[in-house]
Amino acid sequence: MTINTIAIQSPGDMGHEIGRILVNGGFKVVSALDGRSKRTRDLAKSSGIIDVGNLENLYNGVDLILSIMRPDEALNFISKMCDLANFHKARPLLVDLNAVAPSTALKAEQLSLKAGLDFLDGGIIGEPPRVPENRSPRLYVSGTRAKELMALNQSGLDFRDLGSKCGSASGIKMAYAALTKGLTAIAINSMVTAKLHNVQNEFLNELKFSQENLFGHLEKGLPSMCPKAYRWIGEMEEISKTHSELDLPKNLFEGAADIYRLVEKSPLGEEIVENRKLGTSAENVADVLADFLENS
Repeated sequence: MTINTIAIQSPGDMGHEIGRILVNGGFKVVSALDGRSKRTRDLAKSSGIIDVGNLENLYNGVDLILSIMRPDEALNFISKMCDLANFHKARPLLVDLNAVAPSTALKAEQLSLKAGLDFLDGGIIGEPPRVPENRSPRLYVSGTRAKELMALNQSGLDFRDLGSKCGSASGIKMAYAALTKGLTAIAINSMVTAKLHNVQNEFLNELKFSQENLFGHLEKGLPSMCPKAYRWIGEMEEISKTHSELDLPKNLFEGAADIYRLVEKSPLGEEIVENRKLGTSAENVADVLADFLENS
């Protein structure tokens, strides 16, 4: 398949930056933005992504659809695209790059194949490719047509082929996110505990002395988490689902989902990447959450 036109649903924090790289690499990038927020529209416009209106228009000349959205919306999007396939001859390749369980990816593949659409499982590890470095996250993909996406690496992205088995890319994403975002969830509770017991400074000094790497993760991870907490709830639930299906205990990440649910309900849940006001340091994250708990 020759890839000329790529759709990104939706061009949020990660999606619009990936779209920008693809546009700069010479690809036409579109998105169906009907019903989307002004922020999403502005991000898309800033990246050179063309608004084509409704989802049905993604069947108009689009070769490849990259789904980059909240995990809890991923399967519903695939289902909608499969329903629309009944009314169109075009057959774009669907790529789910969301943080979902391998079993969710397999269900999406089954829906897609039934509708006559090819499907690739995917998972993104790393931060969006911000200017000026434009350092790409790793975009892992698996499925029978995974090799075709390697052509996109000419743009500066870093797609990695994990073979022909659907679920492999989701598997590595679940394993990685369980470690990194699970650790961030633990760090939130630890910081708030120290704050509420009036030993925050002593706790941080002890981490600097005896757990330097953990201190670094905490200092970076807590502030960057705030605008993303609402998306991480579904991701923790997908990790819990993954573990349950492997006969591993699932309760740990049900708890992590609750931690991010708490962050979402607090004033930190109103933060957006482009305009940070709260939670700009690990200490402030703990201060805001401790205050929220004491006054709610």
